[in-house]
Amino acid sequence: MGDDGAAGGPVPLSEELPTVFRAVAEIRTSRWLRRPRRAIHYDARWPDGRVGTEVDLVALMYRRAPADYDVVKRVMDEHCPETGPGPWVLYPTGEVL
Repeated sequence: MGDDGAAGGPVPLSEELPTVFRAVAEIRTSRWLRRPRRAIHYDARWPDGRVGTEVDLVALMYRRAPADYDVVKRVMDEHCPETGPGPWVLYPTGEVL
C-alpha cells in the first residue's frame, strides 16, 4: 500500500510529514456491476525523497489544518488526468509544481 505505514493507520505526531502530494487515476472494474470506472488514489513525497503510494490523505494532512487539506485535495482532483498521475501539489498552498 504505502511506504512506512503511510496508508496503514495513524501516523505518529513525531514522524516527519510529506510536503507534496499528487492524485493518480486509473480505470478499474467496478466491484458489483463489473463496469469500468475511474478510481483515484493519492501519492505523497517526503522532503528526503521517499514516495508513498496510495496514502491516506486524512491521516497525513487533515490533522494539520482542515482548510489546507480541502484546498490541496481540490487542486489535486482538478488537475488529475483521466488516467495516470497528475502533477505534484505543494502542501499547504495548493500550488501546482
